[in-house]
Amino acid sequence: MTTSVIRPMPATEFDVTPSPDEVERFAEDGFLVVERITTDEEIDWLAELYEWIFDPDNDGPEAVARDQDTGEEATESLLRQVFMPEFRFPELLQTVYNRNARRYAAALLQVDQNDVSCWGHMIRKAPGGREAPWHQDEAYWETELEYHALGAWLPLHEVTEEMGCMQFVRGSHRRGIFDHEPLNGNVAMHLLEADFDVESADIVPCPLPKGGATFHSQRTLHFTAANRTDRPRLAFPTEFQVAPRRRPTPAVRRWVDDWRAVSGDPEHLDQFPADGVLATIAG
Repeated sequence: MTTSVIRPMPATEFDVTPSPDEVERFAEDGFLVVERITTDEEIDWLAELYEWIFDPDNDGPEAVARDQDTGEEATESLLRQVFMPEFRFPELLQTVYNRNARRYAAALLQVDQNDVSCWGHMIRKAPGGREAPWHQDEAYWETELEYHALGAWLPLHEVTEEMGCMQFVRGSHRRGIFDHEPLNGNVAMHLLEADFDVESADIVPCPLPKGGATFHSQRTLHFTAANRTDRPRLAFPTEFQVAPRRRPTPAVRRWVDDWRAVSGDPEHLDQFPADGVLATIAG
């Protein structure tokens, strides 16, 4: 399917390659700020697509906006999200952003670019939209699998700390997986909060100009504050990974077991081989 709901994607060109210093800083800090990863023209096009997707009149089966607190379809919410929009809009995999971000991801993960796949996630945080609590991405993932992944985070405008830019704990990716608890004790919300001492942490807020992005390891603690401005914050996180593999023994993560018990979603990887590489999605 192609995007015919808005104007065609702009034919812009912009290539950026990570430097050895950036690769080294990512390995040390667990995150990286890139001041320019795509063009203003492409950001404007993405913002138009966001507005179309998040318009309640345009929700479809492949891109349904959901309330992040309840998981339910939502026409009105302070925090709405759409998962894997590239299935409905494959042009998202052909953008300048995706091409440059994939190049960065491969270099930061120290793998061949052909081995990297991705999936996207659109978030619209309205004025007053709540914070996203401190967490590690891997804490949500299947305990039966070993991952080698990172997240890219692209706002569709300049983003400040007041609006809810990304914040990271420097070096936290080297400390393993922290214990996590359901936010406000509500397992059904499937929102986790890491158990760690915020006061003693080396927290780095990362405001970005339009066209900038951040990258972070799957184990880097990160957080975004509530949107305290009068503008919606539009963010486009993308997960880049190599194909995960089965662990010889599953990791022990109580909060994952609790979520499976509540959701009726038990370990569901029987269709995958006990050894070897699992398939990945979104090219």
